[in-house]
Amino acid sequence: MVPQGLTSGQWRRMKLRHPRARGFWLYYPNDQEGGHQALRVYTRDAYDFAVVVWKTCGICRHGVISKISIIDDWHRQGIGRRLIRQALDGCADYTWTTSGQSTLAKQFFPAMTEETGAAFTPLAPVCPHIRSGRPGSAAPRLLTGG
Repeated sequence: MVPQGLTSGQWRRMKLRHPRARGFWLYYPNDQEGGHQALRVYTRDAYDFAVVVWKTCGICRHGVISKISIIDDWHRQGIGRRLIRQALDGCADYTWTTSGQSTLAKQFFPAMTEETGAAFTPLAPVCPHIRSGRPGSAAPRLLTGG
């Protein structure tokens, strides 16, 4: 099994370069304004146990968290917090919204609002760039320090 967007050779080399890494944080960028970006966290056997998908618009200074998901066994370890902080990197002063929120997310996002200052208003209107944004196709990049 190989993470999305990598060849088996790339994955093998990544694991060899980081022999002690428990998780691999792969960022999937998008160069289109308002397009989907993602951060997926994989175990050494390529099991993706956490993901955040978001869109940002530098023109309108708006961002939306489209999805955040963490497998139950990995909850309460700070991973969600790290995922959101990475999505906000360079865009913390944007107006942020989320898609509809689960019961768990209704507890999580207020804590993140307090920590980051971003409101994460559920289902708030977004700009036309984000509404028309598409998934990216760029190769993933390993984030060091996740």
